[in-house]
Formats: sequence, structure tokens, C-alpha cells
Amino acid sequence: MSERSERHIGLSRRMFSLVAVLALALTAAVLPGSGRATAVASPNRGHLVTMCLAPKAFPSFEHTVRVPAFLVATLLRTTASYRGPCAAYGESAPRGDGRLTAYSQQEHGKPAAIGVVLPTSTLRGLPHDPPTDGKWCYDKNGDGTVDPMMECANGYGSVLDLDGSFRRDVETPFKYLMIDWNPHGHGPPNVYDRPHFDAHFYLQADASRRAIRPGPCPELVNCEDFELGKKLPAAKYRPSDFEDLDAQSPGMGNHLIDRTGPEFHGKPFTHTFIYGTWDRDVTFYEPMITEQYLDELADGTRDDACVPIKQAEAFQQSGWYPTRYCMRHRDNRDEITISLEGFVHRAAS
Repeated sequence: MSERSERHIGLSRRMFSLVAVLALALTAAVLPGSGRATAVASPNRGHLVTMCLAPKAFPSFEHTVRVPAFLVATLLRTTASYRGPCAAYGESAPRGDGRLTAYSQQEHGKPAAIGVVLPTSTLRGLPHDPPTDGKWCYDKNGDGTVDPMMECANGYGSVLDLDGSFRRDVETPFKYLMIDWNPHGHGPPNVYDRPHFDAHFYLQADASRRAIRPGPCPELVNCEDFELGKKLPAAKYRPSDFEDLDAQSPGMGNHLIDRTGPEFHGKPFTHTFIYGTWDRDVTFYEPMITEQYLDELADGTRDDACVPIKQAEAFQQSGWYPTRYCMRHRDNRDEITISLEGFVHRAAS
């Protein structure tokens, strides 16, 4: 089959799927019952919203469209569609019984979301022992062997580039993600020592990140590098609630922790936000979310949530920056998203 014929067949299939999805949605919208009454009574039935249309049978056939607001609930119930423009998918890696895939959503150069999407199968079959993948280790006691329980850091990590066109065309410093699964959690003790995912959204170049070496200083960081991690950005570039607690890691950098978070005031850790820094620069944004929280999203015992990100007074690079992080379960696709959203354009100062 010629390349031209394959393109024609692919286009025909996509057009067919789009027509089928719209027909299904319109049919469902006029069926008798509460759905029809809601549609007719809706004061916003003429308002158009952006959605990514996808049929259940072929969820990868995605099409960005504008639809009347009253159709949104029907589309989410009857198809594999989701809110906002269709995602551009970046790199993907296996984890558990599923995968982790970087994604981005944008319209006319403004990001709507960047994040990681994972089928709920990813939460099954996760590794637990040893507690890390062994990529960041150091023989701290000098006995000639590496103890995987005490002399390795960073859990099980996956570095995922965002889509190339997004990285090229959207003015934002965020270019890639690093998603770490920590089966035993990490310090501080009795705070973050629950199984959880760290979702790092990096502003720092990957080569610079990887150059942060393991060694004998706190959290298994090379001592020279540890001193670089202690050089914090100017106060105006970091919210005042975020403190340096020496929570450094090789291949990551320093983690500034918000001591006003509920997990430091008698509440169990479920999710939180961390600012990453290295050698006077803000280097990553990081939501941390427990395995239990994601399980509860998946089984419906916990609702989707978006949480405001405390903002700095100034920014080191110009571009689009998020104002909230979100955790969602797409019931119609049986997948979870962890994302940064609510982007606002900031000028460097």
C-alpha cells in the first residue's frame, strides 16, 4: 500500500470516528429523561467550550472541537472525550502493569495543562523491594558493596520529554518531567515516609540535573554538589513558606518544603507541593501524591482536585507558569492525570 493511500485511509477513519462521536453525542442529548431536561434548561446551552472528542472504541482518534456547554456531560458519559484541547503526547515509559506518558495541552501558544497520564493499571504491580532502581547509589560506609536499602536514593524514576512541538512552540520553561515511584517514601520521618509518586516538572536542563552526583553528604549527595544545593535563589524567586531542610537528592537537587502544610500539623500526608532549587536557580515544580490517594481517585472514593500553588514574587525566566496542580481520574478512559494548570504569563525580573 502506498504512503498516500495509508494517509487517505487514516484520514477517512478519523473523519468517520468524529462523525460517529458527534452523532452519538447528539443522539444522547435528545433522549427522553433527565439528560434532555438538563440540556433544555441549561442557561449556557449556547456557550461553546473546547473539548477533545474521541470515540470509546478508538480513544486514540482525538479531535479538538468546540461544542455547546450542555453537551459536555453527555460526551464525557458516552465517549472517551475529555475537557480542553487534545493532548500532544511526549515520551512514555513502563511502570507497574501500565505506563507513564507525558502530555501537554495548549491553544494558540498558551498551555492549558502539562502533566503525566497513567492508566489505572499502572498502580498495580508496582515494585516495592528494593526501594530504588539502583541508578543513584553510593558506598557510604566504604565496605566495597552498595546496600540497596540504605545507600541508594530516588526510588524508581522515569524521565519523560514533553512533545517536541510543545517544547518548541510554547513559551514556557517546562520541557520535561521526571516521575519517581517511592515505595517506602522518604524523609522527613513520619511525614513523607508513605508510598507515593513524585512528579517533577523540570525547568533545569537534563544534563545539568544528571550532573548532581551521589556522595556521602546528606541524602547521599556529593559534598561539593551539596554546597551548590545550599545556594538558594534570591528570596523574591521563592515563596517564603518554603524552607531549606537539606532535602537534597542526587540527580534531582534541593527540595524546599512548605512547613505550613497539613502533614506537619497532625494530618496524614496525602499530597503536597515542593519547589526544587539548585545553585541559585528554581529548577523544578513538584506535586507529591500518595499511592493511596491515587487509588482512591481510581475507585471513586475521592473526587478530582486542583490545589493552588503558592507563587513567588518574581520569576527568573519569562514564560507561562502554572498556578495550580491537579489530580484527576477520567472515568470514561480509566486513567489518572497529574498536571500543572492555570497558566499565567510572567516576565523575568
